Amino acid sequence: MTRLAIAALLLFAAPPALSADASVLYKTNCAACHGAAGKGGSGPAIAGKPADVVAAVVNMHPKPMNEIKLSAEDTKAVAAYVASLK
Repeated sequence: MTRLAIAALLLFAAPPALSADASVLYKTNCAACHGAAGKGGSGPAIAGKPADVVAAVVNMHPKPMNEIKLSAEDTKAVAAYVASLK
C-alpha cells in the first residue's frame, strides 16, 4: 500500500514552477536599454558577456537596474540568455 501511495503522489504531484522564458524576461527587463540583441543602446552592449559576470552585475542592482526585481533563478536564466547572444 505504501508503494502505491508514493507512486500516486509522484504521478499526480504538480511539477515544480519553472522560471519564465529567459528571452521574454530579457525583452521585458533588459532590451529597452541594452537593445533587442544585447548590442547596446542607452545601456552598454552585453551580448556574449559571461553569464557569471552578467548575473553579478544584475545582483549589484546599479541604477536604473535597481527597479528590476528578478528571482535568483530568473537572474541566472537571463544571464545565460545574454551569454548566448552573439
